[in-house]
Amino acid sequence: MTTPAAARPAEARRGTRRQGRSSQRSSQRSIEGGYDRVGGSRLTGVGAILVGVVVVGAMSPPATSDPGLAALVWAVFVVVLLVGVAAPLVLVRRIRVTATAPRDAVVGDRVPVEVELAGRCAGFEIRTLDPTGPWTRAEAPASGAVVHLADRRGLFHALRVEVRVTAPLGILAAHKVHWIDLPHAVEVAPRPLPMRWSPRPAPIEAGAHHVTRTDPSGDLVRSVRPYVSGDPPHLVHWPTTARMGELVVRELEPPAPVGSAVVVDLTNLGALTEQAASYAMGACRAVLGAGGELVLCTCEAGGPVSERVRYPIDAARRLARAVPGRPGEPPDGWPVARVGADQR
Repeated sequence: MTTPAAARPAEARRGTRRQGRSSQRSSQRSIEGGYDRVGGSRLTGVGAILVGVVVVGAMSPPATSDPGLAALVWAVFVVVLLVGVAAPLVLVRRIRVTATAPRDAVVGDRVPVEVELAGRCAGFEIRTLDPTGPWTRAEAPASGAVVHLADRRGLFHALRVEVRVTAPLGILAAHKVHWIDLPHAVEVAPRPLPMRWSPRPAPIEAGAHHVTRTDPSGDLVRSVRPYVSGDPPHLVHWPTTARMGELVVRELEPPAPVGSAVVVDLTNLGALTEQAASYAMGACRAVLGAGGELVLCTCEAGGPVSERVRYPIDAARRLARAVPGRPGEPPDGWPVARVGADQR
């Protein structure tokens, strides 16, 4: 059993519950393009035909030699219609949905979501919202892994799914939208754009950790010392070894730490906001990939943030939370790469 689920950012949820049913019945963008109606209840094709037959029969009852039989037939039609309308409305309200999702995603990913369905309903359909996904057959109780398209960057605290029940007669399609609060937020990072970075010295404070570049060809020889077990063979200094008659190895000066501060300002960028976030993610990966130290300066919901970043996943989470506003200040003396409105 596969059932889809959807994510929605926390800021988009403000006021939603006050809007009530009207917001649930609005048209929502579909991942296949176009828009689809969400929420509400409506007759199926079979239901519309049945209602039409009942209405026409009531307005122009057919001639019959047995009025009792005709009344019985029309009574059966009415009962079937009432059951077909009432049953889906009751069943759809008995279905309960819970879900969990991974913490990290990238824009464009299809995120696996664990969905659990409670209640009792032999057959219904469920789909994602935000963006609207295709309908999938399901039953309750049941559980399974599903996927949801992460179509935009942000911090998402809830999933939104829509359930549709037409059982048992397929006359009425009863819809219900479920808001599902997640145990932890899903942080959707921008998809990085390729960037190049030329390493430049950074004033790393004493005792700070920095990543040593794997290529030691530029390291300076500080001195030589006697070989001890475990020294790498490539550090043996052969001219001195030949002169002294015993193995000696080079002691190298550690490489000068390099790094950059990436300052991301998403203020007043309009349609270019997400492109700027993608450039910033590419810059962060370029610095870290070259073995450099990285300080990422952004603005989050709580205000400016300027912090050291060690790993690409940390940069992704920071940029998922980035919002328009004045970013944090870079450290004094650091090379600075500016992305967005603060470029100068």
